[in-house]
Amino acid sequence: STNLTSITIPDGVTSIKEHAFRDCTNLTSITFLGNVSSVDSYAFYQCTNLTSITFLGNAPSLMRPELVFYKSSPTIYRKPEAKGWGDTWGGRPVKLISEKP
Repeated sequence: STNLTSITIPDGVTSIKEHAFRDCTNLTSITFLGNVSSVDSYAFYQCTNLTSITFLGNAPSLMRPELVFYKSSPTIYRKPEAKGWGDTWGGRPVKLISEKP
């Protein structure tokens, strides 16, 4: 539904398919509880109000990093012990969960 403002994705979801959250313009935050292994192109397409995505697992691989956040600009938050994260992910800044506003 486009009325959702925040969503928590349960453990066991391992991939985010193309256009999974397309046009979810009211969505401001997403939390992934498990280890997501891959995120496809345009997964967060035009999520214009999305400000934070929290991953509790390791960094997922990106199919086409330049297209994952097309027309959306969230900050990514991660656990300090999670593996594979750099300063950016899909062109978006990555910060520790403790830095969340």
